[in-house]
Amino acid sequence: MSQVWSEVNKVVNIVIPVADAFAGSVTSDVVNMENYKKCTFIIATGATSNDTGTVTVGAGTSSTGAATAIAFKYRTQVASTGACTLAGGDVPSALTDATSTGFVMTAAKIGGLYIIEVDASTVAAGLTNADHCAITVTEDGSSGVTACVLAILSEPRYPQAVLDTAID
Repeated sequence: MSQVWSEVNKVVNIVIPVADAFAGSVTSDVVNMENYKKCTFIIATGATSNDTGTVTVGAGTSSTGAATAIAFKYRTQVASTGACTLAGGDVPSALTDATSTGFVMTAAKIGGLYIIEVDASTVAAGLTNADHCAITVTEDGSSGVTACVLAILSEPRYPQAVLDTAID
């Protein structure tokens, strides 16, 4: 008997889609990875400004915070010109290593996707007893970016039909 995708992956909306979601510095809800081996953050942008956001990932030991910066991997899916619905907008970049200082998003690209891959072992290595993580986007200007962030938890340690909450 095979499982369906939603039985082995947990999707959580951790930054709701709003205008100027990343104006200034925004940290997502803290995600509990205790029952999962992987967390993939998906940043989906809408209308963007000329501001660029720096994306970082933090590790923590509880739902009250994940502030210890850790390394992670990411790929982008951003068209070279215009909106990402244009040719090339659905082609992801190579998987890239980011240090704890993160990476800079592309400015003024409507409909971009940023795929941030976090491994539970990296979270645990970043801080003793860490099994929580969060993503932070820090804008370099004041205009902000219309966007949202989803967290997809995968590779459950104990697969089950109904997945427990990942936001404490």
